[in-house]
Amino acid sequence: MAVLFAAILVSALAADFAPPDSSQQPAEQLYQAALLKKEAEGDLNGAIKLFQDLIVKFPDKRDVAARAQLQIGACYEKLGTKEAEKAYQKVIANYPEQAEAVNAARQKLAFLSKVLKAGESGGREYQISRIPTDPEKASIAIISPDGKKLAIAGMDGEIWARDIAAAKDTRLTQTSAFEYWCFWSPDSEKIAYLDALNGLHVVSVDGGEPISLIKSDSDFIQSGKFAWPVGWTPDCKMIICQVPGRGLCAIPFDGGAWRDIFRFSSPDQEKEFAFFALSPDNTRIAYVSQKSGNGDIFIMPITGGESIRVTDHPASDNRPTWSFDGRRLAFFSGRSGENEIWVVKISPEGKPEGEPVQVTQGGAGRNCLFSWTKDGKIGISKTPIIMNIFVTDLGSGKETQLTRMLTNDQRPRWSPDGTQVAYISENAGKRDLWLVSPEGGEPRLVTGSFTGRAGVESIRAPSWLPDGKSLAFIVFMGVERQRGIWVIPAQGGEARKVNFIYEGSILSMDWSPDGKKIAFDYSGTKDDRTIKGSRIFESDIYAVPAEGGEPVRITKMEKPGLSFQVPRWSPDGKKIAFVGGDWFESNLEKSLWQIWVADLENGKTEQITKKDARVWQALGWAPDGRSLFYSVQEKNKDQLFRVPVEGGEPIKLNIEGTYPDCSPDGKKIAYSKMLKTVHEFWLIENFLPPEKR
Repeated sequence: MAVLFAAILVSALAADFAPPDSSQQPAEQLYQAALLKKEAEGDLNGAIKLFQDLIVKFPDKRDVAARAQLQIGACYEKLGTKEAEKAYQKVIANYPEQAEAVNAARQKLAFLSKVLKAGESGGREYQISRIPTDPEKASIAIISPDGKKLAIAGMDGEIWARDIAAAKDTRLTQTSAFEYWCFWSPDSEKIAYLDALNGLHVVSVDGGEPISLIKSDSDFIQSGKFAWPVGWTPDCKMIICQVPGRGLCAIPFDGGAWRDIFRFSSPDQEKEFAFFALSPDNTRIAYVSQKSGNGDIFIMPITGGESIRVTDHPASDNRPTWSFDGRRLAFFSGRSGENEIWVVKISPEGKPEGEPVQVTQGGAGRNCLFSWTKDGKIGISKTPIIMNIFVTDLGSGKETQLTRMLTNDQRPRWSPDGTQVAYISENAGKRDLWLVSPEGGEPRLVTGSFTGRAGVESIRAPSWLPDGKSLAFIVFMGVERQRGIWVIPAQGGEARKVNFIYEGSILSMDWSPDGKKIAFDYSGTKDDRTIKGSRIFESDIYAVPAEGGEPVRITKMEKPGLSFQVPRWSPDGKKIAFVGGDWFESNLEKSLWQIWVADLENGKTEQITKKDARVWQALGWAPDGRSLFYSVQEKNKDQLFRVPVEGGEPIKLNIEGTYPDCSPDGKKIAYSKMLKTVHEFWLIENFLPPEKR
């Protein structure tokens, strides 16, 4: 099930990040201010100046100074590789005892040496340049095959085309649906796009009435299916899509019958395939398989037959993308320690030629997309999200910032004794579970060894067990044996998987106050291992014994499109609150989710908030069980509210934030606050050495 995509731009930053006098700042604070200027504002020269100021003002803070010098190199890497090389060499020469920074500098130099060597041997110099986009409009952007335009899925839920040379945006759609993804035709004349329910449409780059190939209210969508574009026919009259349970289908624009390009031979074969990419000549499929224990890339003839292994590395490789000449595959890989883009050459027979070449250094991440141009360049769309954890005293209104890194910190949860706050932090494409004191201080990593194992790609939804000694979380991306609910000691250590034998999708969960049950949201599949009676398109709330057993469905409304997520137990364990909404109404109204409460004793389920409210998918109970905290988007900012469970008008708390969680004593509330999110688009060229071109 697709989730509505929304990005929020916050223009006013916290004072800690933008103080008027840098000379009065502590070293770490100045470092964070410089990093913010580099990552969020994209002001590379301004960031270099701040990093240089730090090195001069705080020479004794050698750990921070070494990191600052490393960041100077990263800035110069985007502005000019020769200056970057000098900056990285200074890290090694000036800070030899700072092992982590020195190691990172050496890795950067090794990457740059390949680039510089290519230039010396007759190749053109590696170049990365930023293409301006409207930061208040763009959420993702895809470059056209001819390199002249950007297709933009806007934060307003509309599709735009940007003329790169003229820096002019043209709105292509004016619909009530929320569009979130787009794909160029090979001739750069059409843009296919998906709405929030995975309805598939096509619009001309010159504008005009879009063509709907799959309507969002069709039986196909309501049955839980979708069609994900992976290519076009050479005449650009059909889009080729991956269809679950079927394979690859060509969908014509004239409304004719779908044509099978490749059909799965069995459900077991389908499980081996992920992230399809069809070669430009429509003869081969590149795909990701987990059969080796982690994600690796394979190529198979479109007619079937034996697959050829392209990558073989302990790190996960995913999202293969063909160059337009069919001679190269670009893909994401974590083999360098961070999620980066790599390219491997492919022979006419579909075999890999040589080792993959790294394209980016610090240029990718989880909120990153890329695509090729016909002349061999790669465009990168990034939306860095900076969100930190805060706590506000509900009596005095005093706000305390708990985390200060330029990371995406979400879903804070108080420990039962109120001495720690757990949260999920995303950095460099990797999500981990952390703990921090509610008074502030140095956060502590809990899942470092767990998330580093093969087959674990992303975690979410932390929840404390009642004894406060362990935390539960969900692995929702990764190989099948890793996906599910896990429990790990709060002090760190070996994680154990909760016994759960059912196939399907779980996005959120919560452990009951007495420790005996787990509430979770769930949407099933057509697999015979799905929960009996579960819905496929919609998700519902279930409860299951923590030691294993048969799940019980809590939400029993069968209205098509009505879906429920994010369960939270009441403090006495007698109720479960959650958010619910109609996907079809949400798609038309841009977002209309509400808070519901299920009384487990009398079996009643009631909607608590009114229909005209725009509730974000996050909520938390007050310790007395009489009210719920939640967030609403107002003028592109998250605002916290409190609503009585028995009914009544919501109370605005005048606190900016989301993912609220109240302390056990009811005196404080923890939440995530968006500090900055700015879309940026980069174009990389000349990234291959001459012998690889």
